[in-house]
Amino acid sequence: MGIVGRGMVLATLLAATLVGRPTSANNNPNGTAFRAVGWFKGKGEISDTSIKCEIPTITGAIADGAFAMGLWNTYGFPTIYFPDINGPFANPCGGWLELQNNLATQSIQIDHIQLHYKIPGAKRFRQSVPTRNGFPIACRPANDTVYVGAIVSPFNSTIDTSGSGAPNVTFIQVLPLVSTQMINCLRSQYAPLPTDVYSSLPLVIRATVVGTSDAGDTYHANTVGYTLNLRHTCGNGRVDDGEMCDPATPFTSCVDTCTSNVCGTSGAPCNTSADCVGQCVAAGSPSECTCVF
Repeated sequence: MGIVGRGMVLATLLAATLVGRPTSANNNPNGTAFRAVGWFKGKGEISDTSIKCEIPTITGAIADGAFAMGLWNTYGFPTIYFPDINGPFANPCGGWLELQNNLATQSIQIDHIQLHYKIPGAKRFRQSVPTRNGFPIACRPANDTVYVGAIVSPFNSTIDTSGSGAPNVTFIQVLPLVSTQMINCLRSQYAPLPTDVYSSLPLVIRATVVGTSDAGDTYHANTVGYTLNLRHTCGNGRVDDGEMCDPATPFTSCVDTCTSNVCGTSGAPCNTSADCVGQCVAAGSPSECTCVF
C-alpha cells in the first residue's frame, strides 16, 4: 500500500506540473485555450466593375462553411484558386477563419495553418483516377501549409487591435484555401471524365491553426472543416447553374439581339437576331459552356 501511495503522489505532482505550463502540441484539449470558432465571410458588394468586401466581425460575420463553383470556370470567369478575391463567383469575401484566445494574460502569435484535403467517395472513380486514402495519387501530398502573421490578444485584454469586435478574437482570411496547383491537378485528373460519371467533386478541407504564446508554448487550435464543391456538368445537354450554354444543345442559349443592325454583345453587323447566334465552347476547354460570338 505504501508503494502505491507514493506512486499516486508522484503522478499527481507530475500532472500538476503539466497543467501549470503546457509544453507540447497536445496542450489545447477541445480547443478550450486557443479556439477556431469556424468559417465566415463579410458582407460584399459585387458588380461588373468592382468587388467590395467587409472584414467580418463577431456581430456581422456570415457563416461560410461550404461553396460551389465550376472546375474550369463559372459564368466565364476562370477558376484559378479559392477563395479568389478578384473572382466574382469564387467567394471573394469568404474564407475567413475566426480565432479566439482564452488565455488570461498571454497573446498568441499565429505562425501557420495546416491544411489537409480529402475527396469523399473518391473510390468510385479509382478505375479512371488512381486514388490513395481518398485523394488522387497524382495530386499528393494531400496537404498544404499557409503561413500567416497575426496576433490574438488574451482574454483579459481591453484593446480590440484587430477590429473584430472583441479583444481576444481575430478573423483571418485564408488565402489560398485551395491553391492554383491543387486546382490544376484536380482538373487534370477529373475533367476528362464524362459528365454521366462525374458531375460534382466535393473537396473537403480541414484546417488546423498553429500559434505560439508569449511564454513560448505551442498551441494547435481545434480542426475545422470547409467543403468546396467543384462542378463538372458541361456537355450533359442541360444548361446548369454557372453555365451560359451547353455544347450538346449549342443553338438554344447563345443567341444575341440585333438592334439597329448591330449585335448587342459582339457589336457585329446584322439584319436580324438570327445573324447574332454565337457558338458554345465545348466541354474540356478552360472556357467550356460559355458563349463566343
